[in-house]
Amino acid sequence: MDKITCVCEDSVDGIFTAIYKAWEIGTSKTSIEVKGMKTMTLFTEYIEVKTDSELAAKVAASIHNKISQEVYLYIYRASLSDNPDKAQYIYEFLLKAFRIGKDIIHYLQDESVMKVFELARKVGNEAHRYLGFVRFCELENGILSAKINPLVNVVSIVAQHFADRLHNENWVILDTTRNIAAVHRDGYGFILTNNISEQDLNRFSNKSENEEKYQLLWNRFFDTIAIEERKNKKLQQQLMPLRYRKYM
Repeated sequence: MDKITCVCEDSVDGIFTAIYKAWEIGTSKTSIEVKGMKTMTLFTEYIEVKTDSELAAKVAASIHNKISQEVYLYIYRASLSDNPDKAQYIYEFLLKAFRIGKDIIHYLQDESVMKVFELARKVGNEAHRYLGFVRFCELENGILSAKINPLVNVVSIVAQHFADRLHNENWVILDTTRNIAAVHRDGYGFILTNNISEQDLNRFSNKSENEEKYQLLWNRFFDTIAIEERKNKKLQQQLMPLRYRKYM
């Protein structure tokens, strides 16, 4: 019998929905792929799985209740990776985790376990860097806006950090690489939106008059205190790589 591949959208809910459907069909003959990340192969039946938040929530609840919160965190972060095989790694990981339980985190000799941890670590490292490199600017309407261009999808992780620290502000964090954004309203949580248009990006570029003044003031301060003889561009690039500077 041909193998069956469940094809899903590139999101946590999308991957979890595909996992649910693959279990329904039968784990012995199914695999999972994220749509557009891999090329189709012969002797494989492809089934496109529509994202269902209720089914995804059931998978998430099972991971929390039957394995552990820690394992869920690893899987969540791995799902944000840009690795084309991430969905299959997570699927194989969970098949073993539901048999073994929370001790699965000690099975690092297993390839699927090691891969999930590796992807989660890379996503976590990228998110950690952006917690220090994100810079908000004040727009004409008073909203705080920040643009980022991370290597992987870390918007939700970064947004959670600022939702705790800037909970009384209206702000938006835009990932210009993936055209997604986290939007936070004063006193409420944040929501994620997809397919941000070029017009939307331009709308979040209109700085307030005060913002312009403070940016100019900071540039003058930076130039004034700089010591020409002690400039070290190589060290600067080690501490602050060029790819983080586009929106700073």
